[in-house]
Amino acid sequence: MPSAHTVVMVALLPITIKNRNIPQNRLDDQRQTNREMLNEVLRRVLQPLTFKQNPNAKSGYYNVLCADGNFRRCKPVLAACLADCPEYSDLHHLERHVCFWCECAKNELGDYVPSDKQHPRRDHNLYRTLSDANTKAADAELSARHVHRGFNVFRHIPCIVSNLPTPDLLHTMQIGMLDHLQKWIFHFMKTHERVDKYNAIWLSVPAYHDLTPKNTSYEEVSQWNGKEMKEMSRYLLGVVTQSLRGGSPAQRPIFNRAIECTRALLQTYMYARYKSHHDATLSYMEDALHRFHTFKDVFLLGRVSKKAKAKANALRTELVKKRKVDEESNAETWTPSKKRREMNAWRDFISHEIDVSKELDADFNFPKIHLMSHWVEQICHYRALQQYSAERHEQAHKTNLKDGWNTSNHNLNYLPQVITFQRRIVCFKI
Repeated sequence: MPSAHTVVMVALLPITIKNRNIPQNRLDDQRQTNREMLNEVLRRVLQPLTFKQNPNAKSGYYNVLCADGNFRRCKPVLAACLADCPEYSDLHHLERHVCFWCECAKNELGDYVPSDKQHPRRDHNLYRTLSDANTKAADAELSARHVHRGFNVFRHIPCIVSNLPTPDLLHTMQIGMLDHLQKWIFHFMKTHERVDKYNAIWLSVPAYHDLTPKNTSYEEVSQWNGKEMKEMSRYLLGVVTQSLRGGSPAQRPIFNRAIECTRALLQTYMYARYKSHHDATLSYMEDALHRFHTFKDVFLLGRVSKKAKAKANALRTELVKKRKVDEESNAETWTPSKKRREMNAWRDFISHEIDVSKELDADFNFPKIHLMSHWVEQICHYRALQQYSAERHEQAHKTNLKDGWNTSNHNLNYLPQVITFQRRIVCFKI
């Protein structure tokens, strides 16, 4: 596992303008400007490694000035980079909501892909050739592969660019898939009127060793961090299982699928945290991932987008109008009991049509659910995934920047103070 001494601050990247402050008609241009600015900063930071700056970089070895003042024959290598999905997209000039490892189509991200039947890997040498061609045909090819045209510094460095993005358990699982799973489960509990029972069982989880006692119910927590998600993964299955006990004969198969889906995703996460692997553990993880994809449709209504909800609400309004017309036209002929039966039938019909509309527009096509399908391949390439989790780097970010900012005078000239503070901390550690 990497320690705090392995994380050294090299440069401070600029903070780009937030998209929420940009008018909609200028949003694409601002995103392009942000990408170009980020690449220019990285070009300056990584300049010694580029072919253009140092022709000897093609051979891999050149003289480097070391800390003792002597030159040595070295081979610096850019081995990996850690970031979340949006940052990876910006770093590699990819569109948002795509896989940065393979060329999987956007509408197939939610499908199960066995480890031996992966999509083609991303070829950044091809992207560089197409970008340099600057023709309509090349631009169309890049667009079909969800790649932005333009200069990208990683394509000019002697490395395999597609191998740079490393699997990150913090962003992919702890504040990624586990966060999604919690939201799906809570929506499922609301649908089946078991929220009160779920909250009660959640609060009853006792403090045990390093488990924090619960003072608030699940729905009272506004945001979860990675440490809380890791802790929650140890008891979530028990809470869900106890919350879904009982039920009618028609509900039992649905409840069992929800429990199995939760178990499968948690098992996938637990296997991914192993510090060593062999063929058996990899097959167990692949089997758990397959079972998760088999049962995940039970949470489909929890994946309804805002656009799909608006469409369902419009359908509800239209059906309610038809119900009122039907009620008014038969007001004189319906008896009270007949009216009650018809209104119940209308209510069930509207509820069924709304659910069907939401299911047709809901999907699981988002990058983080797809990234888990690459884990077996990545374990074989990078070894244990836990060593690449961004938890250590998030802690280093707090030490290098946030603590320095808190000790500064918070004026416009705060950056030199932050850097001086960080240097002193490093010196004390040494």
